Amino acid sequence: MSEELARRAVACPGWRWLPGMRCLDGSRMLRAGRDLSGPWQAWSDEHCDACACKLRPEETRDDLPDLSDPATVGCLLALVREAWDWPNAFACHDEIGWYVPNGQTGCSVEWQIEASDGERHDTEAAALVAALEAAP
Repeated sequence: MSEELARRAVACPGWRWLPGMRCLDGSRMLRAGRDLSGPWQAWSDEHCDACACKLRPEETRDDLPDLSDPATVGCLLALVREAWDWPNAFACHDEIGWYVPNGQTGCSVEWQIEASDGERHDTEAAALVAALEAAP
């Protein structure tokens, strides 16, 4: 996956790190919480060793997500569902490429092509980033 796509993802208003996501340095978010010092996140080290986790203030995390990681893509789908307030949102693939249909009007083949305005993406992650960018 490209760094450009990852940068587009984190620039979206609906973006946030979720537990399970992996960043490009190989570390993975283990959990998040809030205490008297404010919001925080626990991250594994670069070798995904959960015993060597690092606590970081939420606002200092500026890494990019690894959009080739299946768990990160699944979390990205969760963010799209939240941003669009459509709990059953999904990414589709046809002979042209990947897209996320608009769930408000149905799901016939004709509707999918019309609703997507012909925009298709090379990967599921790219389609999900585009959907997050277009969220209201």
